[in-house]
Amino acid sequence: MAVLIEAISVVIRCEAIAKKFFGGIENFKASLPNSTLCADGELASVSFMTPVDVKNYVDYLVEQGLVFKECDTAIDLVVVDQKRGVTSECNWTIFGKADWNNDPDCPISVCQHVPSKIKHVVVPEGWNYVSSLSVSSYFVDQENIPPSLKFVRREGNLDVLHDENTSQEFFVRRT
Repeated sequence: MAVLIEAISVVIRCEAIAKKFFGGIENFKASLPNSTLCADGELASVSFMTPVDVKNYVDYLVEQGLVFKECDTAIDLVVVDQKRGVTSECNWTIFGKADWNNDPDCPISVCQHVPSKIKHVVVPEGWNYVSSLSVSSYFVDQENIPPSLKFVRREGNLDVLHDENTSQEFFVRRT
């Protein structure tokens, strides 16, 4: 199988969750920071929209017993960018593109455990291609945030930003 990758995802080996995560699978699920989890039994993926949130989650997973990297090689988890792929050496997963519902006009990014014989893609509960980040993601590098983009308010787990040049609102999911 494969798991959906959107924005910046933390991909975790399910075996590591079961064997190493303090409190096991149930505690892992209970401590999820958002509703983006998708898991295929081999890999679990949790997505974030900011590098700071990714770092905080990785730090939390390490505190709970997982190992991030040894000698720059991913051990139990790896950070995966929707556009660029894995961010460190990783021999247990492969990043690639797939066609959602076999439609070449609906590309998505995925990670698959190596080896895996199952060809299905798992997405978060309630995920919809049309309204997904696979369709409409807009990446802004932290160092290159346009001066016209201003923080307006926080709505639940969303930061709302307003672009003074275009009058568009942008939403950043936060944990």
